Amino acid sequence: MIAAVQLDVRMNEISTDAELKVAIEEVGGLIQSIQDYAGRDFTKDAKIRFPRGYLRTAGEQRSRLSFIDDQQLKKDLSYTLILSDVLHWMTVRTDLGGQAQNMVIKLGIFLLGQLIESITKVYLKGKCGKGFKPRNVYLEKENIITEELRIDLDWIWDIRNGMHLFLLEQSDYTNQYKTKDWNRAVRA
Repeated sequence: MIAAVQLDVRMNEISTDAELKVAIEEVGGLIQSIQDYAGRDFTKDAKIRFPRGYLRTAGEQRSRLSFIDDQQLKKDLSYTLILSDVLHWMTVRTDLGGQAQNMVIKLGIFLLGQLIESITKVYLKGKCGKGFKPRNVYLEKENIITEELRIDLDWIWDIRNGMHLFLLEQSDYTNQYKTKDWNRAVRA
């Protein structure tokens, strides 16, 4: 039975949880073998194929941004969303953990802060441009967003400002970024 499961996996057809488990073990072992052999020698041709179908195309990302009229901004945001997909894949399809996972999550939230900053700055051009948090206050005052959303947007901005390591009040190496934080940022 195990041989049959392995045979199906080698044919790139996973149709059961048992086959999925075998495939994960085989792929993980092969990737580790590649790393053990190539190490940090980047002259070796040791690139593995990133799985197709997970990353949304720039066109798909732009279609999610139909509320944005500025075509250049929409294009730039769509590329940032592709990067966000790459980071998301790393957190849900690998066993990356510890500080590396924390920093990937922080980067994902940082990217969302960058997107939000750009969208609000363009949307409020000529209406309110005094800074990120004052724009959020304006949006709440105008009943465009709720108080709860303003609080979440301000929280994202505080994390985004963590890119300025010299301004951090506490170490960024405290396991403080969790998947639930990234999910909160995405919902906002």
